[in-house]
Amino acid sequence: MSIYLISEQAIKDNTILNENVDPKLIAPAILESQDIHIQSLIGSGIYNKILSLIPSGAISLPANINYKTLLDSYLQPTLKYYVLSELVLPMTIKLMNKSVSTRSAENSSPISIDDMALVTESFKNKAEWYGQRMINYLKDNYTLFPEYLTIIQSAYSTIIPKQNSYTCGMFLDNVDEKCKMIFPIQP
Repeated sequence: MSIYLISEQAIKDNTILNENVDPKLIAPAILESQDIHIQSLIGSGIYNKILSLIPSGAISLPANINYKTLLDSYLQPTLKYYVLSELVLPMTIKLMNKSVSTRSAENSSPISIDDMALVTESFKNKAEWYGQRMINYLKDNYTLFPEYLTIIQSAYSTIIPKQNSYTCGMFLDNVDEKCKMIFPIQP
């Protein structure tokens, strides 16, 4: 059973996504976005903690108010834009038995590849802005989230939280000494 950090309806209600978009397109985009993007921003410790609290409803208990705040105020706003950025391609093309086709409707026409890249980049930029806001919140409140600074050295599968959500196409400079530090926070 998959655990969703945001519902399909919440994406439709809080974004420009049309109400009639097929849930079969939205559900995989949510799971991919939270696994790929959100987990890398907050690290596998907090990510797994939040996932463990959702199915039972324990996230709403007073003891877990910090995780609920993180989910509602920071994680979901970030996630909704990553979902939109992941939806642009599957909403534009359809993988068929014998070909890859462009989707179209009676009253619309498909966009060009350049326009598709522009739309994807716009959503990704918003997701990165909200993601940086979430990272800053975690850095400011790291004592509320013990999993944030917990790193299991022997586990290669542990995802260490990013310190910056912004990405760029190419990096040509030498790595700054400050960038080598995993956690610049001093308790």
